[in-house]
Amino acid sequence: MSLPHSKLSILYRQLAQQLAAGLTLAQALRAPSPAPAGDCFRMAAMVEAGSPLPEILTAAGDWLPEGDRPFLTAGAASGRLPLVLVNLADRHARIASTRKRVFVASLYPLGVFHLGALVLPFVRMIDFERGLTGGVSDYLGGVIAILAPVWGGAALFRVLVRRGNPVAHALLNVLPAIGGYRRHQSLADFSFALGNLLEAGAPIGRAWLDAGEIARSPRLRRAAERMHMRIEQGLAPGRHLAETGAFPEEFVVRYQNGEATGSLEASLLSLAADHQERADGRLAAATMLYPGILFAAVAAMIGYIVIGFVLKYVNTLNGLMDGL
Repeated sequence: MSLPHSKLSILYRQLAQQLAAGLTLAQALRAPSPAPAGDCFRMAAMVEAGSPLPEILTAAGDWLPEGDRPFLTAGAASGRLPLVLVNLADRHARIASTRKRVFVASLYPLGVFHLGALVLPFVRMIDFERGLTGGVSDYLGGVIAILAPVWGGAALFRVLVRRGNPVAHALLNVLPAIGGYRRHQSLADFSFALGNLLEAGAPIGRAWLDAGEIARSPRLRRAAERMHMRIEQGLAPGRHLAETGAFPEEFVVRYQNGEATGSLEASLLSLAADHQERADGRLAAATMLYPGILFAAVAAMIGYIVIGFVLKYVNTLNGLMDGL
């Protein structure tokens, strides 16, 4: 079972503070934390037994994200593990904050939508001459007919996205605001990963491959594999970035400047911060746009309910007048 980003942030920051205070990694792992105690004690025993770090991280189970493990391995190998842990703590705290904002922004329109889904089938059952028509099963069937396609479609789409379905990802990439968010977030994650891995002492070829995987963008992953091939040939990546078509001009220029001046890690981390700011801006726009669209749909549904209710009432009155 995976840990929430907020708890991962607490865990990493706690480990960084304990290591900086002079505790060994085994002692830090045995301290109380949000991570499963059984896994932590088993990992601490493996540390004391001299097991390789990748093997120790594998013993952590699913609660430790796969994308964080290259950072931890590189940081431990270079003696910069506390710095890597602080950077990861900041990253997970930001992700947790972003997800909370999206959740809060969606609560009201989703609540109104579900309220409408509960009211509409009931209104349809009202007959001003005969009273309520149908029973509980008819009402529940009406509610399910509204909610099942929405939740079923959302669940299916989420599964497709998580499995990397190209059609689902292509659809997300063309959606207003969301497409821009995904592009900038992928570049932010890639820049963050590459900068931190290099800062932690990882070999540049390995760092490119790991950063491509962490970014979760097929385009960036292919570009990273291509740059890895260039590095294996003894070439510097900077002059070959443009040929991949995966990086914007600003990224290429700043990477080349960092490469030429020996400040590549700082350039990448600066790029990560810039793209993260742009991604947050696109996400803020999305949290206003899509709940607004959902609210408009709910308003239209409620309007439909009210108009239908009024028309039924008017028809009933007209029938009564005709009978006089």
